[in-house]
Amino acid sequence: MQTAISSKSDAQLAYNLFMSGLRYEILAPVAALLSLVCAHNFVSAKSHQSQEKIELGEFYIVRQASSNNGPGWSDTILDVRDEVGGARVREIRIAPVNRNCAHMVTVKAVEHVLPNLTAAKVAGKFKLCSYPEDDFAGVIQVAKRSDVEPESLESTSNVTIVAKCGTQERLYELPDPDLMKFEALKRADLRIAALWDLKDDVEEHAFGKDFAFSKATSEQRQEQQELGAKFVPEILAGKFDSGFADTKCPFAECKDHNAKSALQGYAGPIDDKDPAFVQLLNAASLHLSKFDAPSYPRDAQRAGAQGDVRLQIFFDPSTGMVTNAEALSGDDKLQDPAVNAARTWRFETGKGLKSPVEATLRFGFHCPAK
Repeated sequence: MQTAISSKSDAQLAYNLFMSGLRYEILAPVAALLSLVCAHNFVSAKSHQSQEKIELGEFYIVRQASSNNGPGWSDTILDVRDEVGGARVREIRIAPVNRNCAHMVTVKAVEHVLPNLTAAKVAGKFKLCSYPEDDFAGVIQVAKRSDVEPESLESTSNVTIVAKCGTQERLYELPDPDLMKFEALKRADLRIAALWDLKDDVEEHAFGKDFAFSKATSEQRQEQQELGAKFVPEILAGKFDSGFADTKCPFAECKDHNAKSALQGYAGPIDDKDPAFVQLLNAASLHLSKFDAPSYPRDAQRAGAQGDVRLQIFFDPSTGMVTNAEALSGDDKLQDPAVNAARTWRFETGKGLKSPVEATLRFGFHCPAK
């Protein structure tokens, strides 16, 4: 009987030790984050009153984004500063015209004055001069996820907030939210977690909820480029350097790059319409009464697929209706859209055409001239 009791006690002890170890593995990262936040709050409490008395003069936000879609990368500067009569908010976007015209860069800008406001009032609930930088950086470091690598993400967006606090400049670097234990960070320090919303809040206040450079008309895009050109000298002079990475790489080919690298392909306002095109090379000899150009798939554009696709098209001479089409040559990513489009075409009757005929579609990019 004593042996049975002893065995049960040993088993219970082993179970308790196992559960203690398991709880430690689960809770240790959160505990580390909370302990650092507590230390952060303790330090902040001692200096909070003096921190709050420091006046926010101006601030700007730099967002460096990279993606497998669209132009590949873009840099955005949201600048808020005081002037007579209110706070001026400017948003500047630097990006290639297209992933396939990566060395052709546009600079677009919009601006708006918010009357009777200061930069501090535009920042609102975000007390940018009340965060001790060292404690802030420590909390961010502990809150980073260790199971996700930036290279594994479809797109990334890193944000740096630069605030002028009295005579000092303070930097707050915000990694992509997908790289953070974000829910834990919210529970630990909501003030820090809220900083990821600052850019969107200011942008909505100044330009409206539905603002996006991509929604601009052709005329608006031209105006945005003309305004952007006025701000380029200020960017090149280093006004926003603190918000960019220090890395120099040609034409911003690395994710983290400085402002001058981003502007290396800039040569002033250009025609930034979509450079992708599809052209039927032998259209005149085909006598088509109905022609719809094929789409140029985005995934094919991103892969750099271009060139000629040769088609063989079968049709009924009495009606001109296409009965079948097949690709003879061309990039695999372009053959299906070319064939699908050709099957919708219709030929004029009575032109002496004999089935089948050959057609050549050219897929390519017209990068705008500097």
